[in-house]
Amino acid sequence: MERNQYTTDGLEEAVTLVTPFSWNVTEMEKRKEITGYLLVAASAVTFSAKGIFAKLLYRHGIDPVTLLALRFAMSLPLFWAAVLIFPSERVSWKDVFYVALSGLLGLYLAALADFYGLLYIDASLERVILYAYPAFVVVWTTLFFKEPMTKKKLASLGLTYIGLALVMKVFQGVGRAELIGAALVLFSAVIYSLSYIFTEVFSKRVSGVKMSAYATTAAAFAFLGTWGGKPGTLPADAGAWWLLAALAVVSTFVPVLTITLGIKRIGASRAAIASFIGPVSTAVLAWAVLGESLEPVQLGGMFLVMAGVLVVSFEKRVKPESE
Repeated sequence: MERNQYTTDGLEEAVTLVTPFSWNVTEMEKRKEITGYLLVAASAVTFSAKGIFAKLLYRHGIDPVTLLALRFAMSLPLFWAAVLIFPSERVSWKDVFYVALSGLLGLYLAALADFYGLLYIDASLERVILYAYPAFVVVWTTLFFKEPMTKKKLASLGLTYIGLALVMKVFQGVGRAELIGAALVLFSAVIYSLSYIFTEVFSKRVSGVKMSAYATTAAAFAFLGTWGGKPGTLPADAGAWWLLAALAVVSTFVPVLTITLGIKRIGASRAAIASFIGPVSTAVLAWAVLGESLEPVQLGGMFLVMAGVLVVSFEKRVKPESE
């Protein structure tokens, strides 16, 4: 609510006026917040199918680089169509550079490590490890923005890392291939957490639609350059192309756009709260489509990771003294 203060006859008396306009502002803020949570939840659910699509495409003999190059090349026109449909203010070249850098981190490097990791581990396990990224966001904000390491943040890190250890079965012994896959996905989570910070910082100056388009463009050209159109790598059957189209739309265009718009409305910390449905959604899809299942100890680890993320997400941001 708006507060207007008036001083009369030398008496410093604060008078609060509640106007219809202030009520409308409050309602608009509530709607904006609800919309933000719904956008992030939609992103988490649609993104959770990504590992499922990848596993199915690997059965068609497609390698990760070809898959990712085609994925982003097919989704790129959709992002630029969104820019044309929802125009916004011009963006400085400096901001374009940093947003593109965010795309190279979160959509190229992180995705490359993630999809190679999926060659070795189940999709449900991959999603749980990847979901640990908010814990790494805490580390980055402490190092780069000098945010204090509170007791809640320490508890969050402890829960998350113990959960990861259980999910990866480090106490029971794990095969070399599974260890490689888990390490690749964990590296992906670390890199993605960096791009998450980029998104929150630049969403204050750049529209969510343009951020998605610039970041995706940078990633698409990077993947196409890495792939290089190698002969014999394109899928031969129509089924693979339908899966690629679904991956490009359902698990690329929709989640990238909605997470950017969601973070712009509610911030990165609260976005992590709404995205907790991601690991559960992936586990259900992996069980239904691929016949995968997590062991009891891994399920326990998944809930510890989710608990750790929720603890740090509810932590109120304390600005450092230098701000």
